[in-house]
Amino acid sequence: MMRVRSILFLIAVLAPPLAVVQAEGHSLAALVAENEDLTTLQSLIVAAGPGDALAAEGPLTLYAPVNEAFAALPDFALNWLLENPDQLSAVIGEHLNGDMTDAVAVADPVEADNGRLQLIDSLLLPGIELAEVVPAFVDGDIIVAGSSTVFPLSDAIATRFRDEGYAGNITVDSIGSGAGFERFCAEGVTDVANASRPIRDAEVENCRAIGRSAFPIRVGTDALAVVVNRANYFADSLTLEELARLFSTADTWQDVNADWPAQPIERFIPGTDSGTFDYFAEEVFDRDQARILDAARTSLSEDDNVLVKGVSGNPYAVGFFGYAYFEANREILNAVPIEGVAPAGSSVDDGSYPLARPLFLYAAPEIIAGKPQVGDFLVYYLSVVNDEVEAAGYFPADAAGLNLARLLVAAATGG
Repeated sequence: MMRVRSILFLIAVLAPPLAVVQAEGHSLAALVAENEDLTTLQSLIVAAGPGDALAAEGPLTLYAPVNEAFAALPDFALNWLLENPDQLSAVIGEHLNGDMTDAVAVADPVEADNGRLQLIDSLLLPGIELAEVVPAFVDGDIIVAGSSTVFPLSDAIATRFRDEGYAGNITVDSIGSGAGFERFCAEGVTDVANASRPIRDAEVENCRAIGRSAFPIRVGTDALAVVVNRANYFADSLTLEELARLFSTADTWQDVNADWPAQPIERFIPGTDSGTFDYFAEEVFDRDQARILDAARTSLSEDDNVLVKGVSGNPYAVGFFGYAYFEANREILNAVPIEGVAPAGSSVDDGSYPLARPLFLYAAPEIIAGKPQVGDFLVYYLSVVNDEVEAAGYFPADAAGLNLARLLVAAATGG
């Protein structure tokens, strides 16, 4: 099975003018064999036998992914690539003709007799095209549940799926990322989990225990919005330090900033099953949830609409939730810039907004094998997501993340 497949990870292109470490008398194959960061790559080379790609006269540059880079491809995806010659050829073609724009060099290049070796932190993949799905030809029920943040996007795409002819029953429930993973990984009653945070190790183990190999599907980017009442005339920006005080020890707004009024703070935050709560606690409080949960006058809800109502009903209230819920209620709420940067598409793209985060679906090839309609829906989802994501109030995923999502769905569906 392994044959010449290891060349999936070998790239021979003209090298850029970089500083190099000399390794006289060593071929590229020898350099790979001697490098402890390339043991996964080396095991493929050994299994495949000598490869012509490393023996060419050159000068060549071999971009070699380090061991950690292979974590991006679950076993089922790697096996699918290795068992599909057309896809393998496309990957090899990309490696031969592309560049390392989406990868980062992790060490200075090392010169070999026939070129140079460059270690990189990720795999380089070609553009993945998914098969077209006609919703009217899809049969069977589909159950989706999880993040309230991802809900508007998944609900919009499910509605479009129905409008274009799908006659089955598709449900999308907003219950929070944690509860979504509980249903998906522990109870095994849903087909897809919406999530505004990555899956946790314990949740992965729960999935494995019921025979599910959970994998992520990147579908967009959220700029978590910190919001105040439109009547709030003073909170025009917050530093991260002020933000932490605002949602923990501060009793009044004056405790956050001496120039602000001595009015009690009313806090409206997502519930503890929410990925939004987890993300905020991690980014602002270094995972110390007690600091936010112990704050006075704090109301929690898994329903973001309840949070919107709470903040809009009190001029001294504050809350946070996914950008979509701010966008839908901007006539009654203000989004407070963080570190002087407002949540927006431009600040998400350039990384300057401190509270931007990826949005995911989670699926499993075992589910798709038994319910092919789930795979059809995921293929459809990725084919239209960039048409719907901004209307839902979020921002497109980066191209590399979306492309990897397409590859994983193609592998899981056998597309």
